Amino acid sequence: MRRLVLNNIIKIRRRLYLELVKNYKNQTLKELLPKLPKILIPDDDYTDKLRVLYEREVLREKIKLAIGLDYSKVRDIELYEMVDFLEDILNDTSDLLEREKFVDVIDKVCSECPGGRYYVTDLCRNCIAHSCENVCPRNAISIVNNRASIDYSKCVNCGLCSLACPYQAIIKLERPCETACSSKAISSSSEEHVEIDQKKCSTCGACYIACPFGAIETPSQIMQVVHKLATNEKLIAIYAPSAVAQFGSKVTIQQFKEALRKIGFSKVFEVAIGADMVAEAEARHFLENGELMLTSCCPAFVHYVEKNSKELSQHISPVPSPMTLLSEKLKEEFPKYKIVFIGPCIAKKREAKEKKLTDYVLTFEEIGAIFAAYGVEPMALKGEKLEDASPYAWNFAVHGGVGNAVKYYIEKCKGKESAGELKIVAANGIQECSKIIKDVVSGKIKVDIFEGMGCDGGCIAGPGVLIEPRIAANNLKKLFNVEVKV
Repeated sequence: MRRLVLNNIIKIRRRLYLELVKNYKNQTLKELLPKLPKILIPDDDYTDKLRVLYEREVLREKIKLAIGLDYSKVRDIELYEMVDFLEDILNDTSDLLEREKFVDVIDKVCSECPGGRYYVTDLCRNCIAHSCENVCPRNAISIVNNRASIDYSKCVNCGLCSLACPYQAIIKLERPCETACSSKAISSSSEEHVEIDQKKCSTCGACYIACPFGAIETPSQIMQVVHKLATNEKLIAIYAPSAVAQFGSKVTIQQFKEALRKIGFSKVFEVAIGADMVAEAEARHFLENGELMLTSCCPAFVHYVEKNSKELSQHISPVPSPMTLLSEKLKEEFPKYKIVFIGPCIAKKREAKEKKLTDYVLTFEEIGAIFAAYGVEPMALKGEKLEDASPYAWNFAVHGGVGNAVKYYIEKCKGKESAGELKIVAANGIQECSKIIKDVVSGKIKVDIFEGMGCDGGCIAGPGVLIEPRIAANNLKKLFNVEVKV
């Protein structure tokens, strides 16, 4: 399970969302949008003036994605020029808005990041053996200033020098985003910045989390939702089970639900309702077919399987995810309302676009910025009554919870003794999903139900969470008293 490190990239992103919403609320957004980089990064915060200018330029580009724009269309447009298009952007009618990419690269920032080469470190002792020099097929290594040196005009990145060095003094430095991407969707362009192959990308957000420069961003819909809330449009909020503890371990789900009402949502529902519907439908599907079934709740996992394993893609459950199934139900009941999903996930943005049932997707970071800008403190509220979802549905948020819920509904249909024979495997993160897919296809392991989660730890460890995943997991266990076993 990944650890959430509250670094400066996350802090500045959260401050940016907050400033955007506050200025919209105060009707100063048009005036202050071009000035936000200087407001957020004032001169007196730094002694290095060049660093100030650099970080403001980075922030200037990030603002474009924070208001939902297609970066490829606005890369060379200044913020003051966007003020003229602001009404269309807020009304969700601008041609500048992003519709296809859900993770994008700010190339001006990314080009600074080194990687993909072998480097000689200070561990080099200039030993007598000089194995690195002798093993190199291109004579790219020589001894300079009492240590090995690599001539990159000759080097072909074969790695033989690294393998030969007894001190492990030669290492390959990988870009963090490339290392994190198990879908192999990231490659280097001729201009030295990375590019994301959208066809391969599972939209898990691992690269978004890993990039230490903030060069990888996801286009946000926060301003479009805020505008609709302010103009009293009919909006339904549906929030993921991973909302547990996101706004403090003492903030209840009931309080969070009321907070969503306070900022203007007409109706609020728990996606846990949809999770029960999905678990029950997948249990029926498995019992009817009696063969391997891959769960469908995680769009990152589903997309990865579809793109990388033809053998297993036909075994993906036909049941939609809890978000989509609940959205479908609500669209039938409330056809004039727009639906906003709130959760930790970037991949849900892709799913919403493809399924065309959920209208907007916000992360917990984004909804937290709206609470702060509107002065809504969930802990100060009494709370609203929840819908009647099972504890198993709430545990969809953690690794193993989906398989456990499906097993529970199989037990209800067939009895515990029959369900106890099931072989359920849960994969944690795309890298582990990939390994288990290979083992299943090769016959190395036999499995009845294969649960895949795009994030290491499940949804509580998604890219848009506010709290350390282990705290959220402990709160889920205390609240719902369901031991997740797979």
